[in-house]
Amino acid sequence: MTSRAQRREVTQRAILDASLRLLADGGQEALTVRGLARELNLVPSALYRYVTNRADLLNILFEHVYNDYADAVQAAHDAVPREDIRGRWRAAAFAQRDWGLEHPHEWTLINGTPPRDYSGPTTGPIPAASRVHVMLARLGADVEAAGYRPRVTADDYGTDLEGLRQFAIAAGADVRPETLVAGVAAWHMITGILRVEFFRAYAYDIVDPAAYFALIEAASEKLLFGDGPVA
Repeated sequence: MTSRAQRREVTQRAILDASLRLLADGGQEALTVRGLARELNLVPSALYRYVTNRADLLNILFEHVYNDYADAVQAAHDAVPREDIRGRWRAAAFAQRDWGLEHPHEWTLINGTPPRDYSGPTTGPIPAASRVHVMLARLGADVEAAGYRPRVTADDYGTDLEGLRQFAIAAGADVRPETLVAGVAAWHMITGILRVEFFRAYAYDIVDPAAYFALIEAASEKLLFGDGPVA
């Protein structure tokens, strides 16, 4: 690596670290070029090669946070033997809560109200924000291939699922509508209960959060896996 490339890498890392500090100290509204410059003890013009406006800064931060989140979920999923499909789903679910507890400010950034001037990172063949969804779509294909049939039937849905189906196909998971519906519903059960816990929604503290999450995760398995593989 050349000295110029090394300097650029060091600067980009410093920008990211400073952005994470701003997020932790002041939330998403603290993420401005001027705020970043103050944090780095620089004039704003010194950052323009890397960050020209707030949207650039947000994109850098979102890209990092989504990738860090996806890396954690993917690692937990991949640590489970491939044939243990339920275990892979369970590991991915619990990894989301573990990551959120370790990174509360970052979790809020990607799961709270989107910043008004955020358009989302779109670089690369799979945008960072879609990595976990792609992984879970492929897991859904394995669920179906193993003979599991979720507890929904064609009579249970009347909505046009073509958009979801095309996403799954693009991810390499051409699954039945029943599997698609159950998978999305199970995913929303996991993300929904995390929002209750992390955003301190009404009555969130009536049940121990860890125990309640485990209960919801177990319910999501019932939805997605039904009573077991069809012979």
